[in-house]
Amino acid sequence: MKIVVGCLYHETNTFNPFLTTTDDFVVVEGEKAAERLASTAVFREHGAEVVPTIYATALSSGVVKQETYRYFADKIAAVLRQHPDIDGIWLHLHGAMVVEGIGSGELALLKEIRECVGEEIPISITLDIHGNIAEDFYKYVNIVRSYRTVPHVDQSEVERMTGRFLLDCINRKARIRPSFTRLPMIIPGEKALGASEPLRSIFQKLAEIEQREGILTASFFICHAWSDSENTASSVFVIPESEQYEEAAEQALKELADYIYARRHEFEFDAIVLEPDEAVERALREPAKPVFISDSGDNTTAGAPGMSTSMLRLFAAKDLGGKKAVIAAIYDPEAYRKLQSHQVGDAVSVPIGTGHDEHSAPVLLEGTLKCKGDLLGYLNATDDKVGEVCTVSAGDLDVVVANRGDSFITVNHFTRAGLNMDEYDVIVVKQGYLFSELSAISKLDILAMTPGATYQRIENIDYKHIPRPLFPMDMN
Repeated sequence: MKIVVGCLYHETNTFNPFLTTTDDFVVVEGEKAAERLASTAVFREHGAEVVPTIYATALSSGVVKQETYRYFADKIAAVLRQHPDIDGIWLHLHGAMVVEGIGSGELALLKEIRECVGEEIPISITLDIHGNIAEDFYKYVNIVRSYRTVPHVDQSEVERMTGRFLLDCINRKARIRPSFTRLPMIIPGEKALGASEPLRSIFQKLAEIEQREGILTASFFICHAWSDSENTASSVFVIPESEQYEEAAEQALKELADYIYARRHEFEFDAIVLEPDEAVERALREPAKPVFISDSGDNTTAGAPGMSTSMLRLFAAKDLGGKKAVIAAIYDPEAYRKLQSHQVGDAVSVPIGTGHDEHSAPVLLEGTLKCKGDLLGYLNATDDKVGEVCTVSAGDLDVVVANRGDSFITVNHFTRAGLNMDEYDVIVVKQGYLFSELSAISKLDILAMTPGATYQRIENIDYKHIPRPLFPMDMN
């Protein structure tokens, strides 16, 4: 048995004005790519030959350049042409990639794959729960399973699961056709956390459906709200075990869709939600430490540029009352270049902010270059260095300046940047909901309603291309 594996992972924010290029991806090929995929061990344990293509992941960002998509798609297609005798294909994709001039990157990729291998080779896909699934996507795949945790901690588990499903499909020579439907709603990710209602109950409903005879798996896709595309909407999949159970899958699909849509009003923010100035005041009053403030409008984990200086302006104008705060991080390549030319310990004076728009207006920062360090990547490879940072200490405020717009999502991100998190009373991050490691140590989570490419009040966003009507913009 021979199985082709690969990963092409990007969540696109169409409100980010900067195109995403090949340089924005962590790219690994050959055996090293296979080693990064949890499905590889499953296949090899069952005696299958694994044929790797690529492992290419990037932090959420702007629309993917067509030539970048072409570069990765051609690599996958080249491997398929070299191995015409494969028995199956396993991929980890995101589900919300938007490609310049093409639209859904996942749909385009699957169409190209089918042109290479035909209709009979089974394809098994692992997808992010925040996928915006194209309406025709289901026609080109056999097995689909989304993550079932938010924040995500089960990517590897789902990779292994979809690997086992593919093996079983091949061994049984089963013909599997998914059942799929969209829901007329958009839910921002910060209103849908796995430990909170209604998502917790929806996950339980998915598990219950999967226990039914003939049902292989079921998935709910929350959607990625900061993508103004024809595919931006919530959706559900139900995968039958074989043709025999297609009717049961369709019945389960309708039941699941009705169940989720009926609970649409229950999705609410989990953290304390405050306007930016109120968020600063509340954080400084909190006696316990650390307090995390999410600069939610410039959330780089959902594709914002990371350039906003709105929180910096607020903190720089405040007397912190002896509290120690850090902003991690602001993306400003020119400011980083100037800081990098200095030695740690030097007095520095540098404007922070690219001035690209009103939200990234420069703020003059005067202080000491505290440290230099690495900027780490995303997804399952958070030890990958993707850039560099310099930290300026201006009294009680430390500001991390980065040469890339990535996010500090783990303790190791701070450590590799040269920072000791125990020093700080208040930590500002470019996120929405806190990622798991940070949430575990946070004494108070504040979601600041900052402006930007991931503005949380989606009912006020001027969407142009989403499939209307949709809740909450058009209906109650």
